[in-house]
Amino acid sequence: MKYIADGSVITNRLIFTDGRVIEDIMGGSGMYAFAALRQCTPDSMLLSGVGEDFEKYYGEWFNRNNCTRDGLYVRSDKTIYNELVYDPEGKYIEYSIYGDEYEFYNIPEMIMSAKDYEPFISEVKGISRSSGIDEEFEKGMLEYKKKYDFKLMWEIPESQVDSLGESFRHGGMDEVKERLKIVDIFSCNKPESYRIFGTDNVEDSVKMLKQLDRPVYFRVGSAGACMIDEGKEYFVPMISSVPREQEIDPTGCGNSSTAATMWAYCEGYDPLMCCIIGNVIASYNVRQYGPYPDMSEKTQKETLELAQTIYKKMTQG
Repeated sequence: MKYIADGSVITNRLIFTDGRVIEDIMGGSGMYAFAALRQCTPDSMLLSGVGEDFEKYYGEWFNRNNCTRDGLYVRSDKTIYNELVYDPEGKYIEYSIYGDEYEFYNIPEMIMSAKDYEPFISEVKGISRSSGIDEEFEKGMLEYKKKYDFKLMWEIPESQVDSLGESFRHGGMDEVKERLKIVDIFSCNKPESYRIFGTDNVEDSVKMLKQLDRPVYFRVGSAGACMIDEGKEYFVPMISSVPREQEIDPTGCGNSSTAATMWAYCEGYDPLMCCIIGNVIASYNVRQYGPYPDMSEKTQKETLELAQTIYKKMTQG
């Protein structure tokens, strides 16, 4: 497979303030990223740790969309399953339905090491990783990069945002670049950029991200996203592919848009088009709870045609 999405697979149960409960929703950063790649190309796969019950929740979607299971490592009896309890303001608390002990022992087992890439890495063109990067993973990936020609996009996880910020405060941009030495394309959102660089507005964050000297996909929430490349920024407002009242749930839009942007970059699209494709994919993801259900050739064609139409409007008026 040419494209890999590496991240978590997390099933969710949503509990709303009005008493509604929606169960068995497919999710996790890796699953959303993989769905984005699959919407762009069938030459893609999910690399993730899962449980023995994976087929119960994800099998029908995988079968319907002709997805390989080759990158799934069964590491536990249960796939991660979290309950999200919302408050009146739309915020939520999240916890494993299997308890704290399960989380402590099993969730670390679901994170992919560099060694887990070994059966697939020689054919890979692009990787979208949303898990953390430690010294062991970095060492393994550096060895792969000496042998193979691929791009690694890192969507920084919540767990490493403050650590990268500490690196910036300790050693400035040089230390941040050292931390990102295996990263070809970086992705973060607006609040994360504030925590990393100590900024408090989008404009200053963009200035700092330009200094990373590598492409950056910068997500600014409902305002849209910005692709930064070679000292220039390309802003794309949020795209709606259906009427706004038909947009259901934004969960996973950052993961999906990041992976799609990586695919577009590796396929040679210019920075503006990369950003547009990422936003278009997010506009499909928001239509329902969980990832978009239809990864058919018709959907792939429709997705690219919409992106091309928007690109033409933005460049030709």
